[in-house]
Amino acid sequence: MMKKIGLSLLCICIYALSTPAQTFVENGQLYPLHADGDKYTISGFIPVAHLEDDKIYANALLWIVEHICPKLQEGITEVNVNTKSFSCEFVLAPQAGSGLNQTYYCQATFRIANTKLIYYISDIRIESATFMGKKLTPMESLTPEKKPVHKQTLNDFVYVQSHLLNRMFDYVTTNRPSDITHWKEIAIRKPVTGMTEEECRLAFGKPQAILEANGETQWMYSSFFYLFFKNGQVQTIVR
Repeated sequence: MMKKIGLSLLCICIYALSTPAQTFVENGQLYPLHADGDKYTISGFIPVAHLEDDKIYANALLWIVEHICPKLQEGITEVNVNTKSFSCEFVLAPQAGSGLNQTYYCQATFRIANTKLIYYISDIRIESATFMGKKLTPMESLTPEKKPVHKQTLNDFVYVQSHLLNRMFDYVTTNRPSDITHWKEIAIRKPVTGMTEEECRLAFGKPQAILEANGETQWMYSSFFYLFFKNGQVQTIVR
């Protein structure tokens, strides 16, 4: 009998170890609005104990570059390598089927400290269409206790913002970036030979075009700024 119980417990342990943990997106974690003085904010942190701060920072910034800033780090308002922090502008559409015809804008600041990714979302504005054009309304101007559509707007923003953060957190906690050895050059956005593709994305954002020819990869950032890679590292700089 004891042998059967032992085998059962062993099977349960093996199943638990082999079953992958749910991702942030799968869990559908929501990050509620808080009152910070007279402003609405979303803030908190997630622990990423299995990665060093440099790699957490690289992952967070790489995800923003790839998914939020279309080219040349557009939308990133500040990057401080020394404090492992950066700020960017989020532009979000309402969730499909909500019936809301508006766009959300907000400022997001991220900082890494002691293997934690700290986030702070503020300056939330709603852009809606009017018969005279478009109108920007601060989130604080809404009266959800009086107008059901305002309450719907607040709930909708929390949902779409939370979904975006969950996608980012999934990447930050699962991606294994290569070692970053050119933080000094990244901080001042200086291209040097030997930089990797990841380091160039951190320093300059996404290129406008990528071409492959004769065993080389060419990244074009503008008509006067090109990077040529061989074996994943910058070999030639045209600027």
